[in-house]
Order: sequence, then structure tokens, then C-alpha cells
Amino acid sequence: MHILMFATKTDGPQPASGNGMRSIVITVFFTLSLFAQSDKPYTFSGGFKLGAPINNPSFLSPFINYSSSRWTGGPTVEFHLPYSFSIEFDALYRNNRTNYSTTFRLGSNVNAYNITSFQQKNVWGLPLLMKRRFQVGPARPFVSAGWFLSRESTKSSAFYQCSGPQGSCRPADYPAGEPTGGQTRNLSFLHGPAAGAGLEFKTRYVTITPELRFNRAINSYPRDNRFTGMVGFTFGKK
Repeated sequence: MHILMFATKTDGPQPASGNGMRSIVITVFFTLSLFAQSDKPYTFSGGFKLGAPINNPSFLSPFINYSSSRWTGGPTVEFHLPYSFSIEFDALYRNNRTNYSTTFRLGSNVNAYNITSFQQKNVWGLPLLMKRRFQVGPARPFVSAGWFLSRESTKSSAFYQCSGPQGSCRPADYPAGEPTGGQTRNLSFLHGPAAGAGLEFKTRYVTITPELRFNRAINSYPRDNRFTGMVGFTFGKK
């Protein structure tokens, strides 16, 4: 995709899908109602998760140089229900940077512009998951499923440079001025299903949970399937 001009602007937040958020609320209340009659105690635990992306699902071309922080992480809290169920909420941060270069012509008889573009994205992933544990010896396998909301703040910039003498890249009848580039800022919200599977190891002071996490944004293009390997460290009675 080639962009001729950039104008500095800030787009307002794009609301997440109301249907997705309603599904989360309905699921939580339905789950709590299932365990309302149980005499087993409800408990909380909290801690943090650290991990790294396993794949890079974004579309890339030979012109693009993509770099991403090799970690993702943030706080996690868990509300423990009877019968080895729990509700987990995480706030996971990651960032990535993309730069690419290409050429573009405004006409067939003029020199091309060299275009260099940079993009930096800061992302907060907010998954809400229902988790189920299984007792198998000293380790407890678990599976989880739910929904995530992703807040993505993006800053982009592009610069144009004529590959020939000044004025040789623009047709004489071109109505606009010389393309120079500029910056844009954008705030977007993505959402979609999330799931995970892993093992839970309890020690005297901390519970350690290596996990493989999956999510897929359904309101983005392309619809990326993202896999992340993480390890959680939580404290509290379970």
C-alpha cells in the first residue's frame, strides 16, 4: 500500500463490540450462579505473567523490517470457584516496531519517490478466561477459554524523497504540492476469542503455571492467530 500524504491527527477511541462485552458479562454471571449453592469457599489469588510471542502472524513483505519486543507480561488475578473452576483476568503489555521502504511514481515519465515509513505500536491485552483444573499427580493440567479486548496505540510516520533532481518526481500538471510525509496517531480496540492450556505447580509460597495462550482478533485484517508462551507466578490460597 502506498500513502501519498500524511496529516497529523488523532483518532478517537473505537468502541469494542457490544455483543462481545455482553457475552463476557453474561458468562460471568451465569458461572457464578452455577456455584451459588456450593458450600465450598471462594478465594482470590494474584501475581504476574511473563512470556514471549511464539509466532508473528502479521502480513510482511520483502520491504518490511519488523521487530517486536521479545516479551509480554503484566499482572494477573484469579477468582477461585468450587470444583476446580476459576475466573482469570490478565493485563498483558507488548510492543512492536515496523519500518519499511519502497518506491512510488506519480506518473510514467517522472522519477520515483523513495518512501521510508516507521510504525510503533503499544498494546495492552485484557483477556477474561474461565479456567478448569484437573488433578493428575503433583502437577495439575488446566485449560481455559474466554474473550479478550486489546487496546492498541499506534504512532506512524512516513518520509518522501525524490530519487532524482528536485522537481523531477512530480508531473507538471500535478495539482498538489510536493509530497513530504508526516505523522499519524491512532487508537484502536480489537477483540476476539482466547484460550489456553498449561500445567500448574504448587510450592510453599508461589504457584508456577507454564502455559500456551491463543487469541484471534475478529475485527482486524488480517485476522491473526497469535500464540504466546507464558509463565505465571501467583500468590494466595487456592
